[in-house]
Amino acid sequence: MPSTTDARSAVPAERFAWLLLSGACISVLAVAALLEPDPRGVGTHEQLGLPPCGFLLLTGLPCPGCGLTTAFAHGIRGEWIAAASANPLGLVLFFVSCATLVVSVLALRRGWTFAQVFDRFAVHRWALGLAIAGVFVWVVRLAAAV
Repeated sequence: MPSTTDARSAVPAERFAWLLLSGACISVLAVAALLEPDPRGVGTHEQLGLPPCGFLLLTGLPCPGCGLTTAFAHGIRGEWIAAASANPLGLVLFFVSCATLVVSVLALRRGWTFAQVFDRFAVHRWALGLAIAGVFVWVVRLAAAV
């Protein structure tokens, strides 16, 4: 973990960015808690007034985002198997959101810079891993649906 005595310390704009990131994570998790997971495994986002997935409607196949909101709604309730069933990547992203909330609050309190956090947690590797996992999960879900 970056130390609080490190020569680099977050500037006010960076602290504000950490505050915004913390707020975004709290908002996403709060919305997930308010939503009732759709038993179909997709469509939970429609409770927010959003339209059904156009890709799913046109092709009958899930898009990469199908089931993400449902996975978050299950995840916030501790229903890990149901979350993974809705969208395995959604469960991973739920955990990433929780971890991001913790790290952003710590960074805000301790004055860590983005560079310190990105270096310490190898964020570039996590981002690449998530992108690869997203493509892999989608291909597997498409193959299972065909």
